[in-house]
Amino acid sequence: MISSPSFQQQSACKVDLSCIIVNYNSSKQLQNCLESIYKTIHGIDFEVIVVDNSEDDPGWQGLREAFPQAKFISNPSNVGFSKANNQAARIAQGEALIFINPDTILSDQAINSMQSYILSNSEVGALGPKVVDPDGSLQYSCRRFPTIWTGLFNRYSILTRLFPKNRFTSQYLMLDFDHNEILPVDWLSGCCLMVPKKVFEEIGGFDENYFLFNEDIDLGRMINETGKKVIYFPQAIVNHQVSTSNSKTSARVIVKRHLGMMHYFKKHHRVNFLFRGTINFFILMRGITQLIINLVK
Repeated sequence: MISSPSFQQQSACKVDLSCIIVNYNSSKQLQNCLESIYKTIHGIDFEVIVVDNSEDDPGWQGLREAFPQAKFISNPSNVGFSKANNQAARIAQGEALIFINPDTILSDQAINSMQSYILSNSEVGALGPKVVDPDGSLQYSCRRFPTIWTGLFNRYSILTRLFPKNRFTSQYLMLDFDHNEILPVDWLSGCCLMVPKKVFEEIGGFDENYFLFNEDIDLGRMINETGKKVIYFPQAIVNHQVSTSNSKTSARVIVKRHLGMMHYFKKHHRVNFLFRGTINFFILMRGITQLIINLVK
């Protein structure tokens, strides 16, 4: 597979690990995330790179002063999650990259155990931890690839809420899977994801056609296509706080999410026009429904 030109000529790795975080108006959560990184990583030579996509985050400057050992990059506008991660990856000097959302808190030795596993298993192209809510309940962070039914029976859809134990949702979210075992999966949540830098460069980084969401599905497919394995690794645990947020989702985010889903099926199901047309219809209906629900919240 040919690398993206922007990732072809990189300098030699100078540290073991690069921790990459994209911030968007989340300085309070980001502070907790950074504190957990510096408190829980032991004996690894690592760097932290934070890219800010915020139009206006009043806590941003304070974080730069509180964590002088980290590298901070400020974008003049929100360039999107994929592009900002690639921006950091291009200057990263780690042998491995770990992409971390600012609303995550790492458990002690989580990154150490992930880094140790990925170094000891050359067939691994991506590794993700067990992800839990603040109350300790499981988030389904490993999943199977989307199918034609995913547009109707996904974790946010009305049909799933009406029929929570339907087989389509169960298959997609891997509810039949033992989440205490290390096993290869289709894809992993991008809230905390470790990838060897050479693998990330080989696939050309994140596809920047995904502004927000779905880039982790695409990454999982691209890595699987190289012959490398995408591994769910429950020995490492990460607390992801996004599920505690009841804030209203912006219409822009809803639109970008669904456009990203359409791009995924266009990219990976080019031949079957009927399949793609059907799934686009389902995605469109789902998007319209979410926009209506969002208006009445």
